[in-house]
Amino acid sequence: MNDKALLTVIAMFPDKQSERIICTLDFHNQKHAEINYWGNNPRDEIRFYLNNSIDPDLYYKTGDIVVFEKVEKIDGDSIYSLTRIPQSNPNYNTLDTIIRDHTASWGGHALYNGELDFIKKPLINENEIITVSDKAASVINQVSDDLVHKEDENDEVTEIENALGANFFNSSSFRDFVLNAYGYRCAITRKVIRYKDFINLEAAHVKPNAHNGKYLPCNGIALSRDLHFAFDKGFFTIDDNHRVLVAPELEGNEFYEEYNGHEIFVPSVEYFRPHPVFLDYHRKNIYRSFQQIRKNII
Repeated sequence: MNDKALLTVIAMFPDKQSERIICTLDFHNQKHAEINYWGNNPRDEIRFYLNNSIDPDLYYKTGDIVVFEKVEKIDGDSIYSLTRIPQSNPNYNTLDTIIRDHTASWGGHALYNGELDFIKKPLINENEIITVSDKAASVINQVSDDLVHKEDENDEVTEIENALGANFFNSSSFRDFVLNAYGYRCAITRKVIRYKDFINLEAAHVKPNAHNGKYLPCNGIALSRDLHFAFDKGFFTIDDNHRVLVAPELEGNEFYEEYNGHEIFVPSVEYFRPHPVFLDYHRKNIYRSFQQIRKNII
C-alpha cells in the first residue's frame, strides 16, 4: 500500500540556479492494494509532495497554480520542471481557464498536452550534482533494510537483481545515485577533475550492462575514466573486502604498484555498496580478460 516511485524534479526559482532533485511520487492506492483497509474513504490517487529540498524557503503559496512539466529525457529518464504561477502573474487566468476546461473529476488540476510559451525550460546538465530529498533517501534506506540482508546464497543473480529493485532505476538514475553515493569522487583515487559541464567521473557497472547487468546502484562504482577503462578490460577487480586486485600480468607495472591492495571508498549506506554477488561475477568473468566487453548471449 502507498507505493512510491523516484522522480527527478527541477524547481524553477526566479532568483537562483535550478538543480536536479530526486523526490518521490506517492501512490495512495487503498482501493487496489491487497490489504484490510478499515477507513471509510479508500483512495486511488497519485501525489507529489513538496519537501525541504524542493521548497526550503516556502516559495509556494496557497492559491498558486503549479505547472508540472515533462521537459526532457536523459538516457530514458524523465525529467520534470516545477514552475509556480502566483495569482499576480498575468498568465494566471490562462492557466485557470485550462484547468476549468480540461479538469479531471476531482477538480483543481488538469492534464494539458500543449506548449505554454511563458513556462521557462530548465537547462539540464547531466554532470550537475543532484540532491536527494529526505523522503527519497528514506525510501532507499527502507529498500536497503528490507532487501540487502536478504539471504541470497541459493538465489540466482537475476533473482537477487529483481529482489534489490532493479526496475526502480534506469541508466540516468543509476548514474545519479552511484555518483551521489560516492560523493562525486572516484572510489579509488578520491579525486575528480571538474570544470563547468565537464567531469572525468563515470558510473561503472560491476556486472556489465552488456552481460545483462542491471541499473542497480549496488552494481555500480564511481570511477575516473581511466580506471573505468581498466576495470572494464579486467586489468583489476575488487575483492569482498573492497580491496583492489590488480592482474598479476601487470606486476612490475606502475599501475600494479600504485593500486594493488588499495582499499576503495565505500558508501555509508549499505544498499549503495558494491554487492558481493556482482563483485564475484566481475572476478569470474571480467578480471584478467584484457578485452572489450561484449554482449553475453544466453
